[in-house]
Amino acid sequence: MQYYQCAEYPIEFVLSENIDKHFDAHNHVSHYVISIVMQGTVILCLENREVACHRGDVFIIPPYAIHSVRQAREARLLSVCIGIAFIEANDIETSEEILRKLSEDAAARGIFGKEQKDRLLGSVREVYHHLDNRWKAMDSGIKILADKITSHPEQELPVETLAADIFVSKYYFIRKFRSSVGMTPHQFCIQNRIRKSQGLLDAEKTISRIAAEMGFYDQSHFDKAFRRIVGISPSEYIRSKKQIGQST
Repeated sequence: MQYYQCAEYPIEFVLSENIDKHFDAHNHVSHYVISIVMQGTVILCLENREVACHRGDVFIIPPYAIHSVRQAREARLLSVCIGIAFIEANDIETSEEILRKLSEDAAARGIFGKEQKDRLLGSVREVYHHLDNRWKAMDSGIKILADKITSHPEQELPVETLAADIFVSKYYFIRKFRSSVGMTPHQFCIQNRIRKSQGLLDAEKTISRIAAEMGFYDQSHFDKAFRRIVGISPSEYIRSKKQIGQST
């Protein structure tokens, strides 16, 4: 897997290839994902609906949408993660122009070709036409706690304390949270610890230090959770990260 990150905008290209991986059910709380199958077949299960996606197929995953992905080793999948803040701050034309420049940079580096660039730009407009605001329509109490976990996943937030914050029982809270977010508070916390750690991992910090900062028992526990959610180890992730579009 390769990660191409833009320093100026909350946009990231992810190229998944040479992996045989089933990514368990999860969601992305802060961005939209546009995925393009470049080669082979990818099995997508999006909110309990499973579909086989073949070369040239495009699928869009909105924030908070529960999904899982099965990708065989021969498949190649290009995913573009676009932050909600970026979508809300820019109109369609501005977003298309920024994505066009980033895509041209990526194509020039051989990350993907003209076909994928054209499909990507067409899909950006589709995101705007079908904006998914489920996170805004979420129960206000659950939304506040989900945002709290997302912002500070490294903190110990016992279920009892979270339930007390919205004046409900622990068991009712767990059921309500899972119904709204798609996973238990603990699963959501671990997922967001890993997401936050991705922004902290670099060659200047030790993995064990990041593991401790993110509230994991030890590096082994962190490595296992990271590989399960991201698909590669923390050290592999550090080596895979590259910058793109610095001059955009």
